[in-house]
Amino acid sequence: MSENLVLRKRELTEIKKKFNWKENNLNGKIKSVTTIKHNLTRQKDNNIYALFEKEYDAFDIRGNIIESSAFDSCGQRIVLLIPSFNSKDYLTNYKYFDDNGELISECFFKYQENGNVLEHWDNGTTSIEYHLQKNEIEHLNFDIDNNLIWKEIYKYDTKGNLIEFCNDLGKTIYIVNTLGDTLEEIKYDSENNISEKKKFKYKIDKHKNWVKKKEFIIKNNIEIPKAIFEREITYY
Repeated sequence: MSENLVLRKRELTEIKKKFNWKENNLNGKIKSVTTIKHNLTRQKDNNIYALFEKEYDAFDIRGNIIESSAFDSCGQRIVLLIPSFNSKDYLTNYKYFDDNGELISECFFKYQENGNVLEHWDNGTTSIEYHLQKNEIEHLNFDIDNNLIWKEIYKYDTKGNLIEFCNDLGKTIYIVNTLGDTLEEIKYDSENNISEKKKFKYKIDKHKNWVKKKEFIIKNNIEIPKAIFEREITYY
């Protein structure tokens, strides 16, 4: 496998790790979600939000995601994710396809008796360990020779909302509202210095799902607009 494909696989696994309504913080019986992200560009002192990317997620009536696609700024599909579930709605495997429909990568899941999960890739394994007393999930990533490559820790509040992410490069703190939507995101480097701070503002529909999200970068206590996300949600 080429180095570019390996890097692309790593990027994809970081982007898409949510496979049902609950993990995506969605309320109601949702059929599909189309998300368009407009990045902020500046021209002659005017703010213009240009199309940056689009994502499409489709769900079955049980709440499991059955298709996830990402598109570039020209509307060309760049990746397609197809997951599979067993009769208990446990994720068994998922496949990534490129814009030509060629298989990029496939991951298989193995559920252990202690509740932990193993993700098997063609270039290594990820061990997902659940520490329920501490509301933590630990990801240990190994290469094909079983050498540890990197470790990630996800920390949650009592409602299941992600509030902290840690790895060797630093950590990210998330401040959420009562709906579980992220209000602030604060990134720290490995020396615990703040490297980036973001804020988010939402417009909510009658089902308490956001349909518009504004992203701001905070510099010198000033909110600088960065992007706008718009979602079209269809329901069963």
